[in-house]
Amino acid sequence: MHALVKLIGILCALLFINKYNFNFNLFLFFFICITSWFIKFSLPKLILRIKFFLIITFLLYVFNTPGEYIVLWPYLSPSYDGLILGGTQIMRLVNSVAMITMMISIMSYQTLIETFYLIFKPLRILGIDAKSFSVRLYLTMKYVKSFQSKQKLRFNFKDLSSLLLNSNDKLHMKCIYIKIKEVKVSRLSKSMIFLMISITFFFIFYL
Repeated sequence: MHALVKLIGILCALLFINKYNFNFNLFLFFFICITSWFIKFSLPKLILRIKFFLIITFLLYVFNTPGEYIVLWPYLSPSYDGLILGGTQIMRLVNSVAMITMMISIMSYQTLIETFYLIFKPLRILGIDAKSFSVRLYLTMKYVKSFQSKQKLRFNFKDLSSLLLNSNDKLHMKCIYIKIKEVKVSRLSKSMIFLMISITFFFIFYL
């Protein structure tokens, strides 16, 4: 399956997540949990990593959404509508981040780099070098992988930024060789992309 098919599938899924309410996202969350168990992906660990972002987002919706208020404090009270919207938004964020992270985890570095290359290739007219971006992405991922293998307590952002800025250095080019294959999209992949986009637009705009 072409990498572009997976990318379009993720984008369509994100549109569905944003379109539908809490019940749909709750059902999708259970499906993601089952899928993560089969591919041995730690979903609780992912949620713990973004817990502060989820908490802040939830509180913003709870205390800033007008409606019938739950009187707990004289000047700071949550609303019932805020609780519903906050819970829905949390489910959307968790599902979105989980789907993207799971897709990245099952894709090889080579496939992931080629996918990003396809995304940024049309932006050549804006002066964006897709190949350079792909190389920097690869070096960043290699650094993160070595970080995880060594089990350090924190990132060394100084080394990371140095790695990104000097990724075109001759020394790095001698050590790492990256080949980006521009694989053509087959008829089957084009058909799948057209089908996914058609179904997504039909459900979003007509249902």
